[in-house]
Amino acid sequence: MIHEKDLATSRPEFFRNLAVALNGMAHEINGDHITVGSGATTIDMRLAPLPPRVLSPLLKLERWKLTMEFNGHTDKSRDEFLAVFDQAFRRGGG
Repeated sequence: MIHEKDLATSRPEFFRNLAVALNGMAHEINGDHITVGSGATTIDMRLAPLPPRVLSPLLKLERWKLTMEFNGHTDKSRDEFLAVFDQAFRRGGG
């Protein structure tokens, strides 16, 4: 199962939020490739830069494409992980 996200975040902020989302889960980071879990149940993540989102001449948001490949996961375990992931990356707004 492949799941993609378009994230408006900086690279350092992505890795800070990822640590919250993983909450101690076993993982390995190799540049822009992250492997979560081990054995037959893993999530392979790849981070790739996207063009910035331009909101005005003075405001540009850094963007990244995150591709997550869920290996050996059920739909339920994938959905549970994505709910925690989305919560860790959610921002307040007004």
